[in-house]
Amino acid sequence: MTVEAHDPRPKKVQIADVLREEVAALPAGHRLASLREVADRFKVTTVTAGNALKLLADEGVIVSVPTRGYFVQSPQDAGGAGRDASGPVNRDEINAIHSEIRQLAARVAELEKRAQSPSSA
Repeated sequence: MTVEAHDPRPKKVQIADVLREEVAALPAGHRLASLREVADRFKVTTVTAGNALKLLADEGVIVSVPTRGYFVQSPQDAGGAGRDASGPVNRDEINAIHSEIRQLAARVAELEKRAQSPSSA
């Protein structure tokens, strides 16, 4: 699928409009295609695809979770006053991120321990 050259709307708006309709049929928390996949699908740069996804995030249709991807926003969270739209989608997502952090912390501790030990060269 490509954006229409004769369409007066910016490419990012054309893409956002297509994705908005698709997202409406998906359940809350559903993971969307990656930025690269969106760019490839619409035959645009990742910057243009990212701008389209940002439009949807700004509208509260989707949420971006750094290093995890884009997810369908739950309706009750979409209009939450003062809610950080970049926050995790649900408790499972939070638990997965916490698990990754614990694993990384253990790895860093192991590397620091090795760096402090004298070499056996």
